[in-house]
Amino acid sequence: SSPLRTKKLEELELLFCNFHHLVNKFRPHQALETLIQMVKIQKDQKMNLIEQINSKMECARAGLHTTINSLPSTLAVDFSSEELDESMKDDSDNLQCNRAEEFDNILCDVEMLIDKQLHNT
Repeated sequence: SSPLRTKKLEELELLFCNFHHLVNKFRPHQALETLIQMVKIQKDQKMNLIEQINSKMECARAGLHTTINSLPSTLAVDFSSEELDESMKDDSDNLQCNRAEEFDNILCDVEMLIDKQLHNT
């Protein structure tokens, strides 16, 4: 209960209060970094999935070419393998564009939410 002890306790209390304030100030930044890492992981997972799908499509395309080429020449085929390639490529491009647009929309939504949170604090 000496005056020196009381002064030191007040200083410690102020120090802990300042630490608490600094930790709370860091939370939005930490949350933003966590979201960025989560989105990067999701992006990588989706890119890997797209690569796997493209690989499977190439295998299917090769099998289809083999099948078409092994058909008897007397059997009329209404499309050439180039037309088939172009059709499958268009479908693949559309799928990638749609997924990319969906991912961009998600990122924009996350960014807007983060901006709102930062401006409200």
